[in-house]
Amino acid sequence: MKIAVSSFIATTILKIIYMTVRWTEIHVPKKAEELLLQRHGFLLALWHNQIPFVIDFTYKFYVKRYGLEVVPMASQSKDGELATRVISHFGMKPKRGSSKRGGAAALKALVQDAKKGSISLITPDGPTGPVYTLKPGIIQLASMTGFPILSYYAKYDHYRIVQSWDRTPVPKLFSKAEFFISEPFYVPKLNGEEDLEIWRKKFETFMLDQVGISQQEAENLREDIRLSADVKRKRG
Repeated sequence: MKIAVSSFIATTILKIIYMTVRWTEIHVPKKAEELLLQRHGFLLALWHNQIPFVIDFTYKFYVKRYGLEVVPMASQSKDGELATRVISHFGMKPKRGSSKRGGAAALKALVQDAKKGSISLITPDGPTGPVYTLKPGIIQLASMTGFPILSYYAKYDHYRIVQSWDRTPVPKLFSKAEFFISEPFYVPKLNGEEDLEIWRKKFETFMLDQVGISQQEAENLREDIRLSADVKRKRG
């Protein structure tokens, strides 16, 4: 019941905000647009804290404009249940699973969905972080399918920061938004854990560079969040 109420409140608030947001520009490289027009054969990625910025955009741009079947990955945790309920109100059906529980099965299901034409959407630092730390699932998926990855994010001129594990920004009413889609990122067939780690780091850097965050800035944020969590535990 609590999750149902929370998801209803979150969905209502976001829908009201999105009604007032003005999109100023969408940046789509030519090679990314070619993938969008073929309507299959690629993956989508975004940092977890971008979710409130792009839920509405994801549906209106990828699903409505290009006719794609976008399948977001959601964890099997309570937070994942909340995210699933909210995302479902925006025209998409998440697939449940995570690196902690159900990850292998979910990965196999995503491979099958991708090969059938669905577009898998993954937040590679979710469901619990650390923030901006890319987990290997999306690299494995790209290697197994041979599909390139498009990462994307948004910039809003007005927002507030939620004190969550990833410092999620939430747009404010009457904000202006600008959206950015990356060039395709290709992952070769991988040969063992060492190969996987090399490409995990490459794509993590690729996604950080896209949003204008250095590895040092990402680590500073992680450390700040760790310290804040320690202080909260000691007080609790």
